[in-house]
Parts: sequence; C-alpha cells; structure tokens
Amino acid sequence: MKFFVYLRVILSMMDVYGTYTRANVYLKSKPMSVKESVMWSRLRQGKKKNLLASVRRGVYMPVEIDNKFIIGCNAVDDGVVAYHSALEYYLLQTQEFNELYIHSPQNFRTFEYIGERYSYKKLKFLHNVIKIADKSGYDLRVTSLSQTLIDCMYNINLAGGIEELMYALSECPPNGISEGDMLECLELYGNKSLWQRTGFLFSMFKRRLNLSEAFFKRCKTEMGNNQSYIINPYFCNSYDKEWNLCIPDNLQAQPKIII
Repeated sequence: MKFFVYLRVILSMMDVYGTYTRANVYLKSKPMSVKESVMWSRLRQGKKKNLLASVRRGVYMPVEIDNKFIIGCNAVDDGVVAYHSALEYYLLQTQEFNELYIHSPQNFRTFEYIGERYSYKKLKFLHNVIKIADKSGYDLRVTSLSQTLIDCMYNINLAGGIEELMYALSECPPNGISEGDMLECLELYGNKSLWQRTGFLFSMFKRRLNLSEAFFKRCKTEMGNNQSYIINPYFCNSYDKEWNLCIPDNLQAQPKIII
C-alpha cells in the first residue's frame, strides 16, 4: 500500500486532499471533510497503531517496508540509487556500506533510518535510469550499470575506492553494459581525463567484456594530450604510456584481470 507522505510547511488544498485521501486508503477509512487537522489526525493514528513510521521530517512510510533501496528512492523527491550504492544493488561490491548514495533533483539533508544513512550525492545527468516496480507498490530507481560504471570512474571516491571499482569491473556481466550508452555518458560529462581513465580501466577487461576496438579508439580520440592521474597523485607511482595516465604500480596486479 502506498503511503509515503511529503508534508510541507504550507500545503495547498490539493496537497491536503491528496495526502488525506492516501491516508484514508491506507487506514481503510472513508474520506470525510477535507481539513488539514484531519490529515494530521490520520497520520497520528497510523503511528499510534504502529502502521506508519517517520523516515525523516515530514515523510512517513509503512513500517513493513525495510528495503533500503526502496526507502532511499521514495523518501526524497525522485530519488535514484547511485555510485557505490548502485554497485551494491548490482552485487558488484566487496564492501557493504551503511550509507546509501541517493541522487535527487532537490538537495536534502542526510538522514538515518533503521540503521542506514541516506546521503545526497548529485549526478551531473541521468541516462536510461532503471525503474523497477516493487511488489510493495513503490518504484525502485537506480542508474543503469553502464552509467554507474562511468559515474564511478568520474568520482572514484564515491565508488568506494579504486580497488572496489576494479572488483566491479572484474565481476561485471558482459551483457549488462552498452558501449553506446557508455559513450553517451562520456559525452555528457565532457571530461578529457575521464576518457583516459575509462579507456585505461576498460582496456584491462576488454576481452572479458567484449568491448570493440572502436570504443577504445573513440576514448583515445577524445582524451587529449595532457597527462592525467587516475587517483590522488600521491598514490600514483607508475605510468601507462598508451593512455598517458599515472597509476598505482600495483593496479594491474589486481585479481581477475583479463586483458
């Protein structure tokens, strides 16, 4: 049953009516006169009967919903699971954080609910978001695997670090990514260093992921001539001439790399 409620300081009559109606449907009551006080009364009833829980200020949900991805998507405006949290959704991570990264058109304060922290992490764009209708009635939205990998290469810290990203690439299903989608994401970022990082990292898995030579040719065309660093320069003590990229000297020794 649907009952995520967004309460604002000033509610228009339409907002009050919509909120009131959803409250009555959830509590199996018939709508009476539309008054803001009635809406609050219904919310209090739901909490008192342990049917509703306060996720964050002004947002309530049925207590039986405990899927953190669904909570993150629906507790904020148009939430989308992103970065390391998206890798976790795709089971491409070694670490399970107690913090979920959520993109939303509207900034929101970090909040905690059932032992999880939900943090605002803005994406530059959204491309082919995956939308899944859950049996609970709430949609789960997550960046596509293609965009997730490019996002994580753009901000490796939000991927959980270079080792976590390398693991994700080593376990990535070949049929789960699209060259076309990744190229579109790279174009939308418009970052030469990102073209370098993407070309280099995917080159270590190109046979396993069935990536074409055309993909890598495009990366080289767009990357420019400047030397770049894959992570903090302090940790980069080796150099890859092909991609004009400074890297940690043990990076290519990571497990499960198939060139």
